[in-house]
Amino acid sequence: MFIGNGNNFRDMLMKAPGTCPNCNASLTFGEAAELAKTYNIQDNVVMCGNCHRVFEVNLVPGRMTLTNDVTAKYPQVKPKKPDGLFGKLFGK
Repeated sequence: MFIGNGNNFRDMLMKAPGTCPNCNASLTFGEAAELAKTYNIQDNVVMCGNCHRVFEVNLVPGRMTLTNDVTAKYPQVKPKKPDGLFGKLFGK
């Protein structure tokens, strides 16, 4: 049961933290969903601001879990190349 007003519930969803399974960056649902929208993605997915991978998401108040990487479904998204020596040697 949740006791509170609608704004508190909305804030708990929008500020729900999660971790990118690709690059381990910390994300919040609101920012990651908004970034996906800037690429004209209207589906229920989020985008990592660090590596630009797109993921399906499970969202509960206070927590977000990124599940399947669906970047390939969105040709307008170009994932960033890995940084560092490994990225320079083996990046695509």
